[in-house]
Amino acid sequence: MNWICPVILLIGVGPCARQAVGTMCAACHPKESARWNASPMGQSIVPPAALPPGHVTHQLSQSVLTSEQRNGQMIHGLSERGLTAQYTVQYQIGGDFMGRTYLVQVGAYMFESPLTYFKRYGWDLSPGYSPMTTIDFDRGMDDTCLFCHVDSAKFADEDGRRLKSTRLEPLSCGRCHGAGGEHALHPSATNIVNPAKLPHAERDSTCEQCHLEGATRILNPGKRWDDFHPGEKTEATFSTYVLVGGNNAAVNAVNHVEQLRQSKCVKETGGRLWCGSCHNPHGETVNRAAEIKAVCTSCHSTLSRDNHPAGLSECTSCHMPSAGTTDIPHAARTDHRILRKPSEASVSEPSRVSVWRDPAPENRDRNLGLAEVFLGLTNRLPEVAEDGWRLLNAIPDAKRDASVLSDLQGLALEKQDFDEALQIGRRLVELRPQSAKAAMNLAIVLKRSGAMAEAEPEFKRAISLDPSLKQAYIELAALYSGMGRIDGTKAAIDSYLRFNPQDMLFRWQRQQLERR
Repeated sequence: MNWICPVILLIGVGPCARQAVGTMCAACHPKESARWNASPMGQSIVPPAALPPGHVTHQLSQSVLTSEQRNGQMIHGLSERGLTAQYTVQYQIGGDFMGRTYLVQVGAYMFESPLTYFKRYGWDLSPGYSPMTTIDFDRGMDDTCLFCHVDSAKFADEDGRRLKSTRLEPLSCGRCHGAGGEHALHPSATNIVNPAKLPHAERDSTCEQCHLEGATRILNPGKRWDDFHPGEKTEATFSTYVLVGGNNAAVNAVNHVEQLRQSKCVKETGGRLWCGSCHNPHGETVNRAAEIKAVCTSCHSTLSRDNHPAGLSECTSCHMPSAGTTDIPHAARTDHRILRKPSEASVSEPSRVSVWRDPAPENRDRNLGLAEVFLGLTNRLPEVAEDGWRLLNAIPDAKRDASVLSDLQGLALEKQDFDEALQIGRRLVELRPQSAKAAMNLAIVLKRSGAMAEAEPEFKRAISLDPSLKQAYIELAALYSGMGRIDGTKAAIDSYLRFNPQDMLFRWQRQQLERR
């Protein structure tokens, strides 16, 4: 967890290998491959398609955002405080199910554009940007963000931010079926993963790796996202946590799986009803309403005549109505609780954190503690955060990995226990010497404890490890400003502007310094 600045396959193969594997799959499964490639998952990240121009005014930041096509490329522009910036869009992500989010590239780093195209609405600010007083292209995309949209993104740094991959590819067959090299050489049902044939938890994990976002997901010690392999439970790589209670009627963009578990249909079939009962990722849809009705009537063969008049052609408009999401504007999601009466009010209760499926016993307290600290802080639930810190503090020193230490460092800093925070920070740097975030967090502790001379080189080291880490430049500039070293402040700003000359915040601050 980055507590300082909390601000969105064929495992291990590159673009050329993905293309070769796709060709191998298509040789025997041409229809399935073609339908997958045309699906939202097969289009999870692609070059941007041409769209009508866009123009969005954001009053709070007094900025104007635009989108236009120029020489076959999509260009996103930003005008703010008399400054302008233009970025070439490299990719669109999201499969166009609800809309399209866009990525721009600066050096070897990807950033989300603050402009999104919503299918039901058109152009508007990307989710999360509305309350901002300064709009910028500085929301970095890391391995966590890209895991569900990119087939095999490789990173060259400890923090999973600097891309090693030269081109990002959409999800391939292997994301659900596993590595297919041996299967291509010796086709057999025994050397390829068929999710439908797996035990329920492993079967569901195939979908849940991307479609169960939960409230947060916690990697197991020493794991990275692409350590997950189809045929395993997700808990072999990470644990998913949901918030239970509170406004449990809320519909978020990625909570279909959570809703489906609440369904009486799932409970009474013992889990036989699952995502694949209604969704075929490489099937041909002829009459979707009829397909879903067939699934429903396979169990509900006799229906009430009063509520189901003759000739009724579909089930979802009554039992799975669409509703606006609470986390993404201009978007709607189908209610997967499959309620008999969807209008029934839900019961509100105090929020608590619940694990989706238990991880290995040795990770239970560790993962739950990390989840509770994060969710407690981000959702303003102090009791939840306190319980998380209690769990983490109880972990023996020898078993405290970098994620646990990072949270405990944040707790020590919050309590102004600088000795403890410094001790943890230095241990973190020893554990992860190439982590820019670990270096930055140690520098912040040094700065707040008054050790400015030690903080300065640590900030510079963080910047050298990750020139895109904007928070490190902000902290370093503030350090110089507090010491009255205006030349140092200018130098820190200029350093980031060499990485991204179009950054709005630092260009504006540089102008203000020149006017003094």
